[in-house]
Amino acid sequence: MSVESSLHYQQQFFERFNKAWEAQSSFQLYRGLDTTADNLRLPITEAPGYVLAYDKGAQEELHDFLQARFVKFLRSHVPFFEVSDDGHVYFGDWYHRREFGELSVFSRSIVQVTDEEQAILPQLQAFASDPDNYLDNQIEAMRKSVYSEVNHLQNQLESDTATTQAQDSDSSTPNGGGFRSLLKTFIDPTEEEEEQVEAPEHHENQQLRQQFDHIKADADRTFDANKRQLQVSAAITRYEYQAVMSTYSSIAQFENILGNLKEDFMRALEVEGDNQHA
Repeated sequence: MSVESSLHYQQQFFERFNKAWEAQSSFQLYRGLDTTADNLRLPITEAPGYVLAYDKGAQEELHDFLQARFVKFLRSHVPFFEVSDDGHVYFGDWYHRREFGELSVFSRSIVQVTDEEQAILPQLQAFASDPDNYLDNQIEAMRKSVYSEVNHLQNQLESDTATTQAQDSDSSTPNGGGFRSLLKTFIDPTEEEEEQVEAPEHHENQQLRQQFDHIKADADRTFDANKRQLQVSAAITRYEYQAVMSTYSSIAQFENILGNLKEDFMRALEVEGDNQHA
Protein backbone atom coordinates (compact mmCIF):
# COMPACT_ATOMS: atom_id res chain seq x y z
CA MET A 1 0.00 0.00 0.00
CA SER A 2 1.38 3.39 -0.99
CA VAL A 3 1.55 6.39 1.30
CA GLU A 4 -1.32 8.03 -0.55
CA SER A 5 -3.57 4.96 -0.39
CA SER A 6 -2.69 4.42 3.25
CA LEU A 7 -3.60 7.99 4.16
CA HIS A 8 -6.79 7.70 2.14
CA TYR A 9 -7.73 4.54 4.02
CA GLN A 10 -7.03 6.23 7.34
CA GLN A 11 -9.11 9.22 6.36
CA GLN A 12 -12.04 7.04 5.35
CA PHE A 13 -11.80 5.02 8.57
CA PHE A 14 -11.85 8.05 10.84
CA GLU A 15 -14.70 9.59 8.87
CA ARG A 16 -16.74 6.41 9.36
CA PHE A 17 -15.84 6.25 13.05
CA ASN A 18 -16.78 9.90 13.49
CA LYS A 19 -20.15 9.30 11.81
CA ALA A 20 -20.74 6.28 14.06
CA TRP A 21 -20.07 8.45 17.11
CA GLU A 22 -22.35 11.21 15.87
CA ALA A 23 -25.08 8.64 15.23
CA GLN A 24 -24.45 7.04 18.67
CA SER A 25 -24.18 3.69 16.91
CA SER A 26 -22.65 1.13 19.25
CA PHE A 27 -22.63 -1.44 16.46
CA GLN A 28 -20.58 0.69 14.09
CA LEU A 29 -18.26 1.87 16.85
CA TYR A 30 -17.52 -1.71 17.83
CA ARG A 31 -16.95 -2.62 14.20
CA GLY A 32 -14.45 0.19 13.90
CA LEU A 33 -12.60 -0.97 16.99
CA ASP A 34 -12.60 -4.60 15.82
CA THR A 35 -11.26 -3.56 12.40
CA THR A 36 -8.47 -1.55 14.02
CA ALA A 37 -7.51 -4.42 16.32
CA ASP A 38 -7.47 -6.92 13.45
CA ASN A 39 -5.50 -4.74 11.03
CA LEU A 40 -2.89 -3.69 13.58
CA ARG A 41 -2.90 -7.02 15.43
CA LEU A 42 -3.68 -5.28 18.67
CA PRO A 43 -5.60 -6.61 21.66
CA ILE A 44 -9.10 -5.21 21.40
CA THR A 45 -8.61 -3.35 24.68
CA GLU A 46 -5.80 -1.31 23.09
CA ALA A 47 -7.73 -0.34 19.94
CA PRO A 48 -9.62 2.60 21.54
CA GLY A 49 -6.33 4.19 22.56
CA TYR A 50 -5.01 4.02 19.01
CA VAL A 51 -8.22 5.34 17.46
CA LEU A 52 -8.54 8.20 19.94
CA ALA A 53 -4.86 9.19 19.92
CA TYR A 54 -4.45 7.80 23.45
CA ASP A 55 -6.54 10.58 24.93
CA LYS A 56 -7.65 9.16 28.29
CA GLY A 57 -10.66 11.41 28.60
CA ALA A 58 -11.93 10.41 25.17
CA GLN A 59 -11.34 6.73 25.90
CA GLU A 60 -13.31 6.97 29.14
CA GLU A 61 -16.17 8.73 27.34
CA LEU A 62 -16.30 6.01 24.69
CA HIS A 63 -16.06 3.30 27.37
CA ASP A 64 -18.93 4.72 29.41
CA PHE A 65 -21.14 5.09 26.34
CA LEU A 66 -20.57 1.51 25.18
CA GLN A 67 -20.86 0.16 28.72
CA ALA A 68 -24.39 1.53 29.14
CA ARG A 69 -25.48 -0.41 26.05
CA PHE A 70 -23.70 -3.60 27.10
CA VAL A 71 -25.23 -3.44 30.59
CA LYS A 72 -28.70 -3.09 29.09
CA PHE A 73 -28.13 -6.11 26.86
CA LEU A 74 -26.78 -8.36 29.62
CA ARG A 75 -29.65 -7.58 32.00
CA SER A 76 -32.10 -9.03 29.50
CA HIS A 77 -29.82 -11.68 28.02
CA VAL A 78 -29.08 -13.37 31.38
CA PRO A 79 -32.14 -12.52 33.48
CA PHE A 80 -30.83 -13.78 36.84
CA PHE A 81 -27.75 -11.53 36.62
CA GLU A 82 -27.90 -8.27 38.53
CA VAL A 83 -25.71 -5.81 36.63
CA SER A 84 -24.80 -2.46 38.16
CA ASP A 85 -24.47 0.64 36.02
CA ASP A 86 -20.70 0.59 36.52
CA GLY A 87 -20.42 -2.94 35.15
CA HIS A 88 -20.29 -5.20 38.20
CA VAL A 89 -22.16 -8.48 37.67
CA TYR A 90 -23.85 -10.19 40.62
CA PHE A 91 -25.36 -13.66 40.68
CA GLY A 92 -28.99 -13.20 41.77
CA ASP A 93 -30.67 -10.84 44.20
CA TRP A 94 -30.73 -13.07 47.30
CA TYR A 95 -28.93 -12.59 50.60
CA HIS A 96 -25.23 -13.47 50.47
CA ARG A 97 -25.26 -13.20 46.69
CA ARG A 98 -21.85 -13.36 45.08
CA GLU A 99 -20.18 -11.10 42.57
CA PHE A 100 -19.77 -13.08 39.36
CA GLY A 101 -17.35 -10.71 37.66
CA GLU A 102 -16.95 -7.37 35.95
CA LEU A 103 -17.78 -6.32 32.41
CA SER A 104 -14.94 -5.88 29.97
CA VAL A 105 -16.68 -3.39 27.71
CA PHE A 106 -14.37 -3.39 24.70
CA SER A 107 -13.94 -7.19 24.61
CA ARG A 108 -17.68 -7.65 25.37
CA SER A 109 -17.14 -10.27 28.03
CA ILE A 110 -17.29 -10.83 31.78
CA VAL A 111 -13.91 -10.94 33.48
CA GLN A 112 -13.47 -12.93 36.69
CA VAL A 113 -10.46 -11.73 38.67
CA THR A 114 -10.80 -12.94 42.26
CA ASP A 115 -10.48 -16.56 43.40
CA GLU A 116 -14.08 -16.48 44.63
CA GLU A 117 -15.36 -15.37 41.22
CA GLN A 118 -13.31 -17.98 39.41
CA ALA A 119 -14.63 -20.70 41.73
CA ILE A 120 -18.31 -20.16 40.88
CA LEU A 121 -18.50 -22.13 37.64
CA PRO A 122 -16.47 -25.13 38.93
CA GLN A 123 -18.71 -25.21 42.01
CA LEU A 124 -21.82 -25.19 39.81
CA GLN A 125 -20.35 -28.02 37.74
CA ALA A 126 -19.62 -30.05 40.89
CA PHE A 127 -23.08 -29.39 42.26
CA ALA A 128 -24.72 -30.41 38.97
CA SER A 129 -22.85 -33.72 38.97
CA ASP A 130 -24.17 -34.75 42.42
CA PRO A 131 -26.65 -32.29 43.97
CA ASP A 132 -27.69 -34.58 46.83
CA ASN A 133 -24.15 -35.21 48.08
CA TYR A 134 -22.47 -31.93 47.13
CA LEU A 135 -22.21 -30.59 50.68
CA ASP A 136 -21.23 -33.96 52.21
CA ASN A 137 -18.47 -34.38 49.63
CA GLN A 138 -17.09 -30.94 50.37
CA ILE A 139 -17.17 -31.50 54.12
CA GLU A 140 -15.42 -34.87 53.78
CA ALA A 141 -12.70 -33.36 51.56
CA MET A 142 -12.22 -30.56 54.06
CA ARG A 143 -12.12 -33.04 56.94
CA LYS A 144 -9.29 -35.00 55.31
CA SER A 145 -7.32 -31.80 54.78
CA VAL A 146 -7.85 -30.38 58.26
CA TYR A 147 -7.13 -33.62 60.09
CA SER A 148 -4.22 -34.82 57.93
CA GLU A 149 -1.58 -33.84 60.53
CA VAL A 150 -3.76 -35.14 63.35
CA ASN A 151 -4.05 -38.53 61.67
CA HIS A 152 -0.29 -38.61 61.08
CA LEU A 153 0.42 -37.92 64.74
CA GLN A 154 -2.19 -40.44 65.83
CA ASN A 155 -0.54 -43.16 63.75
CA GLN A 156 2.84 -42.19 65.16
CA LEU A 157 1.46 -42.19 68.71
CA GLU A 158 -0.11 -45.62 68.28
CA SER A 159 3.13 -46.99 66.84
CA ASP A 160 5.23 -45.55 69.67
CA THR A 161 2.78 -46.82 72.28
CA ALA A 162 2.91 -50.32 70.82
CA THR A 163 6.72 -50.19 70.81
CA THR A 164 6.85 -49.00 74.42
CA GLN A 165 4.45 -51.71 75.55
CA ALA A 166 6.56 -54.34 73.81
CA GLN A 167 9.69 -53.02 75.50
CA ASP A 168 7.97 -53.01 78.89
CA SER A 169 6.87 -56.59 78.30
CA ASP A 170 10.41 -57.66 77.44
CA SER A 171 11.90 -55.94 80.49
CA SER A 172 9.47 -57.70 82.80
CA THR A 173 10.64 -61.12 81.55
CA PRO A 174 13.77 -62.56 83.37
CA ASN A 175 16.72 -62.38 80.99
CA GLY A 176 18.57 -65.67 80.50
CA GLY A 177 16.72 -67.70 83.15
CA GLY A 178 15.92 -67.33 86.83
CA PHE A 179 19.35 -68.14 88.26
CA ARG A 180 21.19 -65.75 85.89
CA SER A 181 18.75 -62.96 86.64
CA LEU A 182 19.07 -63.63 90.36
CA LEU A 183 22.85 -63.64 90.13
CA LYS A 184 22.83 -60.35 88.13
CA THR A 185 20.65 -58.69 90.74
CA PHE A 186 22.83 -60.02 93.53
CA ILE A 187 25.99 -58.60 91.90
CA ASP A 188 24.47 -55.15 91.15
CA PRO A 189 21.08 -54.68 92.85
CA THR A 190 20.76 -51.02 91.62
CA GLU A 191 21.03 -51.81 87.92
CA GLU A 192 17.37 -52.74 87.52
CA GLU A 193 16.24 -49.53 89.22
CA GLU A 194 18.53 -47.41 87.00
CA GLU A 195 17.16 -49.02 83.88
CA GLN A 196 13.66 -48.13 84.98
CA VAL A 197 14.61 -44.51 85.64
CA GLU A 198 16.52 -44.13 82.39
CA ALA A 199 13.56 -44.76 80.04
CA PRO A 200 13.39 -41.74 77.67
CA GLU A 201 10.79 -43.42 75.45
CA HIS A 202 8.17 -42.83 78.14
CA HIS A 203 8.95 -39.11 78.21
CA GLU A 204 8.93 -38.84 74.41
CA ASN A 205 5.60 -40.63 74.27
CA GLN A 206 4.16 -38.14 76.75
CA GLN A 207 5.42 -35.19 74.68
CA LEU A 208 3.90 -36.68 71.54
CA ARG A 209 0.58 -37.13 73.35
CA GLN A 210 0.59 -33.45 74.39
CA GLN A 211 1.43 -32.37 70.85
CA PHE A 212 -1.37 -34.56 69.51
CA ASP A 213 -3.92 -33.12 71.96
CA HIS A 214 -2.94 -29.54 71.07
CA ILE A 215 -3.06 -30.05 67.29
CA LYS A 216 -6.32 -31.98 67.46
CA ALA A 217 -7.97 -29.20 69.50
CA ASP A 218 -6.91 -26.68 66.82
CA ALA A 219 -8.15 -28.99 64.07
CA ASP A 220 -11.52 -29.39 65.81
CA ARG A 221 -11.98 -25.62 65.96
CA THR A 222 -10.92 -25.20 62.33
CA PHE A 223 -13.22 -27.99 61.20
CA ASP A 224 -16.25 -26.50 62.97
CA ALA A 225 -15.60 -23.04 61.51
CA ASN A 226 -14.98 -24.35 57.99
CA LYS A 227 -18.04 -26.57 58.16
CA ARG A 228 -20.27 -23.58 58.84
CA GLN A 229 -18.70 -21.72 55.92
CA LEU A 230 -19.21 -24.71 53.62
CA GLN A 231 -22.85 -24.97 54.65
CA VAL A 232 -23.45 -21.31 53.77
CA SER A 233 -21.48 -21.64 50.53
CA ALA A 234 -23.41 -24.77 49.51
CA ALA A 235 -26.73 -22.99 50.12
CA ILE A 236 -25.60 -20.12 47.87
CA THR A 237 -24.44 -22.54 45.17
CA ARG A 238 -27.83 -24.26 45.34
CA TYR A 239 -29.59 -20.92 44.75
CA GLU A 240 -27.28 -20.20 41.82
CA TYR A 241 -27.84 -23.65 40.36
CA GLN A 242 -31.61 -23.30 40.61
CA ALA A 243 -31.42 -19.90 38.90
CA VAL A 244 -29.40 -21.33 36.02
CA MET A 245 -31.64 -24.36 35.59
CA SER A 246 -34.77 -22.21 35.59
CA THR A 247 -33.43 -20.47 32.46
CA TYR A 248 -31.15 -22.98 30.73
CA SER A 249 -31.17 -26.74 30.24
CA SER A 250 -27.77 -27.30 31.83
CA ILE A 251 -24.69 -25.66 33.31
CA ALA A 252 -22.93 -26.38 30.01
CA GLN A 253 -25.52 -24.31 28.12
CA PHE A 254 -25.03 -21.45 30.59
CA GLU A 255 -21.27 -21.60 30.02
CA ASN A 256 -21.89 -21.56 26.28
CA ILE A 257 -23.98 -18.40 26.67
CA LEU A 258 -21.16 -16.75 28.57
CA GLY A 259 -18.62 -17.81 25.95
CA ASN A 260 -20.66 -16.25 23.14
CA LEU A 261 -21.56 -12.91 24.74
CA LYS A 262 -19.63 -10.91 22.16
CA GLU A 263 -21.26 -12.59 19.16
CA ASP A 264 -24.74 -12.47 20.68
CA PHE A 265 -24.36 -8.82 21.67
CA MET A 266 -23.17 -7.77 18.22
CA ARG A 267 -25.98 -9.74 16.60
CA ALA A 268 -28.53 -8.05 18.87
CA LEU A 269 -27.15 -4.61 18.01
CA GLU A 270 -27.29 -5.36 14.29
CA VAL A 271 -30.78 -6.87 14.35
CA GLU A 272 -32.39 -4.04 16.29
CA GLY A 273 -30.63 -1.42 14.20
CA ASP A 274 -28.74 -0.30 17.28
CA ASN A 275 -31.57 2.00 18.34
CA GLN A 276 -30.05 3.56 21.44
CA HIS A 277 -33.31 5.16 22.48
CA ALA A 278 -35.53 2.09 22.23
